[in-house]
Amino acid sequence: MSALAALRTPDDDAHSVQIALRTLTPLYTGGVGQHGDQIHPSGLLGGVRRFSCLLAAAIGDPGFEHAVWGTSTDAKEHHAKRIALRVDASGLEKINPVAGNGRLNWPRPDGKPRQGWYYNVAHEGALRLTLTRRGISDPHWQLLLLALWIQIRHATFGSRDQWGLGVLATDALPDVEPLKPSAAAAPLAEKPGLHRALFAEIQFRRPLPLNWSARLEQGLRWREHLRGSFRNADEDAPLRHYLFGNLGQYGGAINLSALYPQGNNGCALRIWGDSAYHAAPIRRSAWPNCANAAAGDSAGTGGSLAGRASAHLARRRGASG
Repeated sequence: MSALAALRTPDDDAHSVQIALRTLTPLYTGGVGQHGDQIHPSGLLGGVRRFSCLLAAAIGDPGFEHAVWGTSTDAKEHHAKRIALRVDASGLEKINPVAGNGRLNWPRPDGKPRQGWYYNVAHEGALRLTLTRRGISDPHWQLLLLALWIQIRHATFGSRDQWGLGVLATDALPDVEPLKPSAAAAPLAEKPGLHRALFAEIQFRRPLPLNWSARLEQGLRWREHLRGSFRNADEDAPLRHYLFGNLGQYGGAINLSALYPQGNNGCALRIWGDSAYHAAPIRRSAWPNCANAAAGDSAGTGGSLAGRASAHLARRRGASG
């Protein structure tokens, strides 16, 4: 059989999976000039790669990344990625601007000036992803699908997920087979992984705000509250900057969503993050402190939803090692 005849396409049901998704918070994948005028498959595929490699590191699979996502330039045998993604974005609608006049801001508690958060264009509605395997082994295919399952349920997609975007949902998760006990080994010590991650959902027994400005602002106010909880008499600035970023230098390890619908008449927000392997002392204090701050009901947000909410951690995964 020729290589062309053996090529798998999205029409090969046994080698493809289709996932119908809907946005719970707007989806943004960047673009030239950050205009975000369309959904870029590469922006979604890059996130799937990163998340699946986090899972592979957690179960101790050192060969997953090269086998599925392609080899490095110094490998003895070279091959490209063995996964294809097709995105049907016809069910998405453009939001422009996403919030207010494209920017959200309010006075800082300490009175210092800031620029605020900018939201130009994003998309909401329904989309369909089709993933096609091309030479991936069955165990690695199952691991990839399991990573997608976790990412949809507990994490985010696309860009600007630190600022509330990219929460997706589905009514039909892909079928996956449980990992065999023999497939799990010690986590990869030199790689970031899901064994060093936090996943949480804070649920509120209040109606969802009607517009995106209010939903995004509440998520940002919770982020401000969590960041402020790491300001204390001892002033652990490196830990705060690691978790929530440092202006003009680097992003943070925490992604915190805007509000989205939860249950019949409630709403929720999602928190997740993974910590770098070289930051073990920071990691041991970061996740418990962040979870404790999120679980409290003392978010001082000037009478906003976050300040009045009865919140709890619905799900939490974390490790201190």
